[in-house]
Amino acid sequence: GVTIASAGYQHSLFLKSDGSLWAMGNNQYGQLGDGTTTNRTSPVQVVASGVAQVASGAYHSLFLKSDGSLWAMGGNGNGQLGDGSTAQRNSPVQVVASGVTQITTGFHHSLFLKLDGSLWAMGENNEGKLGDGTTTNRNTPVQIIAADVASLTTGGRHSYFLKSDSSLWAMGKNS
Repeated sequence: GVTIASAGYQHSLFLKSDGSLWAMGNNQYGQLGDGTTTNRTSPVQVVASGVAQVASGAYHSLFLKSDGSLWAMGGNGNGQLGDGSTAQRNSPVQVVASGVTQITTGFHHSLFLKLDGSLWAMGENNEGKLGDGTTTNRNTPVQIIAADVASLTTGGRHSYFLKSDSSLWAMGKNS
């Protein structure tokens, strides 16, 4: 059965109970991660096993493997994949080798939490949604908070995180 699902702008990812990752929908930017840019009207398997979490942005996708590694695919014009480039990726690329515990995506930005409670972000930052005190896009992960972050989530153009003291913090578009 399906255990976790995530919907992007026009694409969807889901995990099965065996840890396999499946994708369907719009694939214009390679966001399904199947090595193509072919739109899929039925699910295609992207990873056979070991996937723990998924997150879908407007045209990009992230997944977290059970070994704590972070992987990304799809549109990358703002560096939202965090692989050090702005090149589109039609197949998954590893962004972080280990230690990641939670992932989330906005339209064109991505955030993740590490085992040590640190918060990291990458991608579009024109409205300060990464929370690094700038409006500069980041194509590699930048540390936002060093410790004590318990969970995180994103909207299209904003981000939230909860600290271990139960305080809620926000950054990004505030119109």
